[in-house]
Amino acid sequence: MRIRKRLGELLVEGGLLTDEQLKDALAQHKKSGMKLGKFLVQRGIVREDAMIDAVASQLKIDRYRADKYPVNAELASVIPMDMAQRNQLVPLAKKPHLLTVGMTDPMDIESLDAIEIYTNTEVEAVICTERELTQLISSLYGFSSLADGMEEVQGLEMGPESQVQEESADTEIEVQSLAGMVDEAPVVRLVNSILSQAIREGASDVHIGPEKTYSHVRYRIDGKLHEVPAPPKSLLMPVISRIKILSNMDIATTRIPQDGRFTLKMESREINVRASTVPTIYGENLVLRLLDMSSGIYSLHELGMNKDDRAKIESVIVKPYGMILSTGPTGSGKSTSLYAILQALNKPDINIITVEDPVEYRLEKIKQIQLNRKAGMTFASGLRAILRQDPDVIMVGEIRDGETASIAVQAALTGHRVLSTLHTNDSAGAVTRLVDMGIEPFLVSSVLLVSFAQRLVRTVCTGCQESYIPTEESLAAWGLSQADVAGVDFKRGKGCAMCMQTGFKGRTGIFEVLKNDEAIQDLISRRDSSQEIARSARAAGKMRFLREDALDKVFAGRTTLEEAASAVMT
Repeated sequence: MRIRKRLGELLVEGGLLTDEQLKDALAQHKKSGMKLGKFLVQRGIVREDAMIDAVASQLKIDRYRADKYPVNAELASVIPMDMAQRNQLVPLAKKPHLLTVGMTDPMDIESLDAIEIYTNTEVEAVICTERELTQLISSLYGFSSLADGMEEVQGLEMGPESQVQEESADTEIEVQSLAGMVDEAPVVRLVNSILSQAIREGASDVHIGPEKTYSHVRYRIDGKLHEVPAPPKSLLMPVISRIKILSNMDIATTRIPQDGRFTLKMESREINVRASTVPTIYGENLVLRLLDMSSGIYSLHELGMNKDDRAKIESVIVKPYGMILSTGPTGSGKSTSLYAILQALNKPDINIITVEDPVEYRLEKIKQIQLNRKAGMTFASGLRAILRQDPDVIMVGEIRDGETASIAVQAALTGHRVLSTLHTNDSAGAVTRLVDMGIEPFLVSSVLLVSFAQRLVRTVCTGCQESYIPTEESLAAWGLSQADVAGVDFKRGKGCAMCMQTGFKGRTGIFEVLKNDEAIQDLISRRDSSQEIARSARAAGKMRFLREDALDKVFAGRTTLEEAASAVMT
């Protein structure tokens, strides 16, 4: 007999929720269309790892561990992929009369019963996170659906590849025949397979492009591009045209760049897709940016920020006015960090308004504004408008020019908390960048609460991690010797199905936090350089450099020396 117990009851019994919080959550999660557990995690009410530990303890079931349950490709034939996705579970291990499955909701009795009937085997559940489940499904079933889609379209006739190349480069496309082809079921299924596999793998971008005699498809996962099975060159045009139709682009126009966007839903997840095409010498190149609008917001702890740096941020975000700046290159996670701060500030008595390009995450009870440059709405004009909306907290996606900087500084001086990003290499560089934009140093010193620089590094895959001794060359790059690191347990990934043989899975942040105080204010007012400000803060023990935080994460076994060096020594 399976014991049916509700998640809310378990969390209350485990001390993670009060009866009042549960009552409020039950009233709201049904409107969102999400399961209670996902709702609690996305709203920041309960941390996912704490919830899973509580459920595992209360139900006395195992929590998934990659080393205990390595991916076994033979299990893909036990439960079909569509059934695994439908029931949100994945087979982990099989004995003659017992099948172990990983689930995010081990109290889903209907799914467990359905698998028992299908396999004619007793089934026991192991609890895992939603991210782990997605990775396991992707690793176990691999690119089988993508490969199936490739096989299905092999039979489509489109003429010799050389003819296709000539048409794409020198002649007009026969739009009617192409439009008919992109609606063919095999092409539709192939495009769906490419997109669904990218989402399951956690890709941020999909690159679909032509070479002279072949095409390529690559997914950007954890900041790196990975080659995946691609359709033959003769099918590239209908694939790209299908996506152009979805994105409201003109399929007859191939000689100028085009941009578009569309939204797709997959397994209750809403994905916003931004599409961009450019003409190349061998045909059109297409890049898709995937934004998971329904993904949860990270907390400051989950970003990878250490306790001291987190305390600095938390001490200033409660102040009634001032400016908080996140700095770093493109793709370093600046916006994600600001969303984590917004999540911490999001209370019923605070009015929060954002102006972004694009809106990457949707936050309940926060007014989020999407820029529209074609209509004349820029960061500066959007910021002026929201100042008339009685905000307490304002987030500006990016300060790009002096006008936006001036309005943001005035807003921060007149009783608003302003969050934004800047493209500088370090935290002290935010100060000099504002001065370079025409903001007087005395205003910067008065308004700035904290600036923090960040980078992203890939984390060692927990499914295949092993201890190793780094080379003399790797240590020398950090100014270290073997004697300096005696007793440190360095970790690296061997490569497995879960990490696509890379040895890395997921990313974490490297941070450098500069909190403004009287000493820093004096340096800013004297127009000292960013290097002087950083050296002074470091000498006073008030700041740790990016390099130091990166090394701490290496020593903790979260990443490798080489990976950390690629982020902070470039």
